[in-house]
Amino acid sequence: MNPDMDHSTLLRGLLVGRGVAALATLHDGRPFASMVPFAATIVGGRLRLVVHVSGLASHTRDMRANPEVCLLITAAESGGMPPQALPRVSIPAVAEFVPADAPEHAALKAAYLEKFPEAEPLFGFADFAVVALTPTAARFVAGFARAVTLSAEALPAALANAGDAT
Repeated sequence: MNPDMDHSTLLRGLLVGRGVAALATLHDGRPFASMVPFAATIVGGRLRLVVHVSGLASHTRDMRANPEVCLLITAAESGGMPPQALPRVSIPAVAEFVPADAPEHAALKAAYLEKFPEAEPLFGFADFAVVALTPTAARFVAGFARAVTLSAEALPAALANAGDAT
């Protein structure tokens, strides 16, 4: 990512262009981080970050026990850029397990499969679930001395005009 891009372009690049994030949960009362593929979409005017998780995973059990989570999305490392200057966004969110018969399930599944079409067979496994992470805010760092806290209401604009988000 180009550090000279404007904030909205950088943030959109993270939300739409990156496919993997660190998911922080509470595991037995202690912080725990895991890697999850994610997709971003707008449903009902709200930014929803979609993950598709197995019931066998620790983070799935953690989210069921305590739905307050945090997702960290970072730009790819770049040869000439110090790691501390990488654009990144930390998004505290509430995890909601979305049953297959819920009205928004189809849109969330479609957003996930648009980004990860190879995951289609996993939707046939009974122990997998769609989880919508609804942001409560975001801390966006666009580089050195370029940090801002965003409200949950401001986040949908980050996907405006993004080709892969709906």
